[in-house]
Amino acid sequence: MYKVLCADPPWPFNDKLPGNNRGAGKNYSLLTAAELVRFPLPPIADDCVLFLWRVASMQQYALDVARFWGFEVKSEIVWLKKTVNGNRWFGMGRTIRAEHETCLVATRGKPRVKSHSIRSTFVTDFEGFSAKVGRHSEKPEVFYDIVESLFDGPYVELFARRQRPGWTCLGDQVA
Repeated sequence: MYKVLCADPPWPFNDKLPGNNRGAGKNYSLLTAAELVRFPLPPIADDCVLFLWRVASMQQYALDVARFWGFEVKSEIVWLKKTVNGNRWFGMGRTIRAEHETCLVATRGKPRVKSHSIRSTFVTDFEGFSAKVGRHSEKPEVFYDIVESLFDGPYVELFARRQRPGWTCLGDQVA
């Protein structure tokens, strides 16, 4: 039974961006909100934590998914994104230009937190969470270091993009 569940769902964007690689739907298959709430979870412990990445335009969907999966949102982590040159990210935005991503932290039961010294937003490379952007939707390695410093596993990642030592990584794009 997994004690830590990480997920960066393929949210159902309605993007119609030009270009071969711009927009989520051009990089991977998307799921509707109804498909996401019914998504079959691997076996998880009664005392479990969920790290659920969400996009700004789909906040309510993310809250609904967490609730339907049996979790209660407690906090969030914010990734301040940087370009490959270390500059501030200037991403897409429906109203404002996004330079960050948000990961909801939700629990079911009473998972034991290993460290209470991790901050919700990291702004320097020394602290660890202001990390450079990789390929579309890829999360920085330091995110997983933060998860591991907060909670003991076993760990599972849904919709994973790559294998990671000590984790079960599930997804149709796992390399």
